[in-house]
Amino acid sequence: MKKQIILLLFLVLAAVGLDYETQAYTYGSMSGTSYGIVGLAALLALLYIIPALLTIRYLGRKWQTPPQSLAIALLGGLFIAGWTSGLANTYIHEWVSANFPNTLISDLENALAAPLVEEPLKLLAVGFALYLAPVKQFKSILLVGITAGMGFQISEDFSYILSDLPQGFSYTISGILGRITGGIASHWLYTGLTALGLALMLRYAKTQKTYFRAGLFYFLAAFVLHFLWNSPLTAIETDIPIITPAMTALAVYLFYQACRTIRKMERDEWEGEH
Repeated sequence: MKKQIILLLFLVLAAVGLDYETQAYTYGSMSGTSYGIVGLAALLALLYIIPALLTIRYLGRKWQTPPQSLAIALLGGLFIAGWTSGLANTYIHEWVSANFPNTLISDLENALAAPLVEEPLKLLAVGFALYLAPVKQFKSILLVGITAGMGFQISEDFSYILSDLPQGFSYTISGILGRITGGIASHWLYTGLTALGLALMLRYAKTQKTYFRAGLFYFLAAFVLHFLWNSPLTAIETDIPIITPAMTALAVYLFYQACRTIRKMERDEWEGEH
């Protein structure tokens, strides 16, 4: 009975999100030109969305991850984490603007609010997936986190398309192209790290402290990476791009180390059995 209630809650939240995320397109309030710009931007976004989803599907089969778990994670990222974090970020912005205008807090608002709001809500999508369609392997948990993060990433991309529309064609297209290049190490990576890190902490809290500390490191690293990406550091301009490429490289490196941790755990488990 409890599982059925959780499933119903998931479906209600996702249904609200579906309506919330699509109302700008379905209410007929945009001009024909705006619909054309959105369509072109969406086609550009598909250049990374389709390969990403195909890769997730391939890894799901290879790692024997239930497709139901991946589907729930994707839908949760798209239609639950997206709209809930959007509302939360809006309320936080209004509160900061009213109480801390022109202060360090207002300068760091996006860097502070985004990880503290978005990472837990993306983990909510992961939680729905793991509860409704459980997985046991850590690499499957990592993949579920990646999938939830990808769903959120897609949702956020389309919200940026809408917010960029008033600035015109060039601004909207350049914006989605920037989102595509920035997506190399974005929400899919952060949520993969938080999901894996939390799973390691819960599994090894009372046994292997080495893996517990690794889990804590990956969990916190996702928040730090998200903070850095939203911080004023990315606004620093140099003749040769340095800041954002360095952040991307660091994120990919930490993700690589997380994958190495999983492989080491599998090797240790295999050696223990033999």
